[in-house]
Amino acid sequence: MKLPTCLVALMLVGLSWISPAWAVSIYDDVPGEIDTSKRYIFYLHGSTEEEEGSTEKYEAAVEAIAGGKNWVISEVRDETDPNQYAAKIKLQVARLQQAGVPKHNITITGFSKGAVIALATAGVIQDPELKYVLLAGCSDELNVKYSVNPAMARGRILAIYDSGDDKFGSCKGIIKKGDGVTLKEKKLNSGKGHALFRIPKDKFIGQWRDPLVSWAKKK
Repeated sequence: MKLPTCLVALMLVGLSWISPAWAVSIYDDVPGEIDTSKRYIFYLHGSTEEEEGSTEKYEAAVEAIAGGKNWVISEVRDETDPNQYAAKIKLQVARLQQAGVPKHNITITGFSKGAVIALATAGVIQDPELKYVLLAGCSDELNVKYSVNPAMARGRILAIYDSGDDKFGSCKGIIKKGDGVTLKEKKLNSGKGHALFRIPKDKFIGQWRDPLVSWAKKK
């Protein structure tokens, strides 16, 4: 299992550390001691990290989401079949729920291929109360490539994409509302397209991080 380079040492002391501004907790799996008062956000990276391992851009994204009541669960994967990995996340979510974490405190989010995995997870778990955030992740081409069926998805889904992205756009027509599915979309106009979600600068990160965290706070 590959872990973010800046986190390896932290794993040895419980995967938590104090920044000058706030406490941060980042895990590569469900923690052994589950605090039911926290919000648990799964973050699923794109295909770049499957090939290269942890990157500065990935670490910046994870750290941007974590903090305060947000505890992030994020593993650096090897090349992954979305449906198989979705089954793994289902078991992790079940562990959180069995420990008493309420559904409104669980959010599954992913970028690009990670969003395809998140969508597959919504189809495997099929709980209309769980929350999902798809970051530049609606692609008929990838859904077909990885045999992910959007019609199986259930949950409260927020899709965020950039108007300059010519491959990953609106989820309308891909994910249908109703039958246990709610869908909200946010179109950004950064001019950066797909790359927006991988720029490790606050002025770009905030454009997708802020609505993601707001969605995670919803009850």
